[in-house]
Order: sequence, then structure tokens, then C-alpha cells
Amino acid sequence: MNAVVPKMTQKLLRRYSLLLTIRQTQPVGRRSLAEKMALTERTVRTDLDSLVDTGLVSMQTNGVWLTDDGQKAILNLQPLVADLTGLRKKETLLKKRLGLQNCLIVSGDSDKQADVKQAMGKATNDLLRQKLPAGESVIAVMGGTTMAAVAGTLSAAIADDRQLTFVPARGGMGESPKIQANTVCARMAEVTNGHFQALYLPELSSESASTSLRHEPAIAQTLDLIDHANVAIHCVGDAMSMAKRRQMSDKVTATLVKRHAVGEAFGDFFDQNGQIVYRVPKLGLSISDLDRMDLVVAVAGGHSKAAAVEAYFKIPPAKTFLITDEGLADMILK
Repeated sequence: MNAVVPKMTQKLLRRYSLLLTIRQTQPVGRRSLAEKMALTERTVRTDLDSLVDTGLVSMQTNGVWLTDDGQKAILNLQPLVADLTGLRKKETLLKKRLGLQNCLIVSGDSDKQADVKQAMGKATNDLLRQKLPAGESVIAVMGGTTMAAVAGTLSAAIADDRQLTFVPARGGMGESPKIQANTVCARMAEVTNGHFQALYLPELSSESASTSLRHEPAIAQTLDLIDHANVAIHCVGDAMSMAKRRQMSDKVTATLVKRHAVGEAFGDFFDQNGQIVYRVPKLGLSISDLDRMDLVVAVAGGHSKAAAVEAYFKIPPAKTFLITDEGLADMILK
């Protein structure tokens, strides 16, 4: 490519990155784009003029927007760009290392760059558009900052020829309302013109309280819907961070340390060998429920979660689709 058209690869990758940045921040001005991409305004203006001419972006009074053709261009260029940047090779190595059938890596490290979570969210949206089964689906979703980022990047297009219902995968945790599973589900349902069912049940309820609450009609109805979910979207967390989010007692936290817990998913804490060392009482989905799903998507990034993710994939079915970032992938591959 470079022999035929000098610097073609460099220009292609720059314009592809420009399209991605527009998609994540639209509407956005040229000066803001230049700052985000560390380019001169002149370079950005030249690239934008070319992308406008080809119909991939639209210049409007409130800023630059990605067109439908621009969205298609991102999807179609993704495999080529993955090859050119080396991401495709990393994906192949990571799949082999973790025993996965599928994974997708986005550039950057979400521990260091906040907008990488949005990039993983966009990748999740693209995957759901392609892989969600037609017709009715019940989608169980976890909470957390990554899931909130996914909710903020979903589009109505994933509901084409589909009827979607979103439910929390587990009971609530003591954390910011913005990242609670109920809030995430409501946001996803809103942007996809779908439905959602809330679960007003704290995850760490006492056994007697949770047994009693399970019989409340609204709660029983939601738990039944969760049991019939055919799609799951979730994250994988660092064990100690998740214990803190769940406001677990010092005694339980000490137990997790003693048993060398490195990660958590669906209320199950596990060590580096993928062995469950502590289990929060079942109030929704468990890892064992994933076997019956039509589609399972794990979204987790950042180098700090590398040990948790590597351990987690010694447990679930290989059909899980991992969406992650270079920070996590590089840490595991090292």
C-alpha cells in the first residue's frame, strides 16, 4: 500500500481514528477534535473536508456528525485496521491464551484513558447489532461504570427486527445510582425503544429478608424473567474492588484475602485458578446460568483487571465474546 501510495497507511489510520473520535463525541467542533487527537487544526480540517466529500461525515451548525455511511465505513474498515495496527494478531493470541472463540480489542487502556470505556461500549453496540438473535430477547445486564458506558453508547439500530427486554442480572449493590443495574437497564431500554423490568432487591440482604422478599409479586416476576434471559452482558471485576463496592464486612474481606481471590463476576469470587472461593447468595444470574444463553458478552478493560479476567475465563463457556482493551490484553499476553 505504501509503495503504491506513499503514507497511505498513516493517512488511513488517522482518518479511521478521526471517524471513531467523531462517533464517540458527536456533535464535536474541529478545534476539539484537534485537541483530542493531538493534531493541528489544519490537518483535521483537510481530513474533514475529504470525509465530507465522500459522505462519511456531516458538518452542521452544532458541530461534526458521523453519517450512516460513516458508521458503515467504521464497521467495514475494522478488520483491516486491526491487521495494520497489530490488534488482529493480539486478538488471535488472546483467544488462544484464554481459550475463547471470539474477542475484540480496542486501542488504549481504560485505566489511563476514560474514553476507552466508550470505545468498548461502541464495540459492544456493533457486536449486538450483528449477533443478537432476531425476535424477542431478554437481556440480563450487570451494573458498574463499564456497563454504564455501554448503556450510554447503545443505538436504536440494535432493535431492528427485535423486541428487547432488559433486566438486572443481580440484586442491587450499595453504590452510585448512576451505575446500578436498574439504572443501566432503564437507559438501555430507553435508547433501544425496548422494555425493562427493575429488581428492587439488595444483593446482600439477610437470608430471612431475601426469602421473604422473593415472594413479593413484583420481585418474583422480575426474578422469573431473569431466569428466562437468553442474553447476558456483564463485566469482570477485581476481587477487592468488588468487595468494596458491595460494602462487604471486614470479616468477609479478610476471607477473600486469605483465599487469594483475584476476581468476581455474578457474585462469585474466584482465585487465579478459576476456583470459586466465596459466593454471594443467589439473587439473579450465576456463572453457571451462562451455558444456556444464546449470546454472552463480557466487557472488561484496563491493565488492573488482567488477573481477574484471565482467571474468569477458566470458568465460563468458551462461547463468551470478550470485548476488552490493549491495556488488559497486553498485561495478560506478557
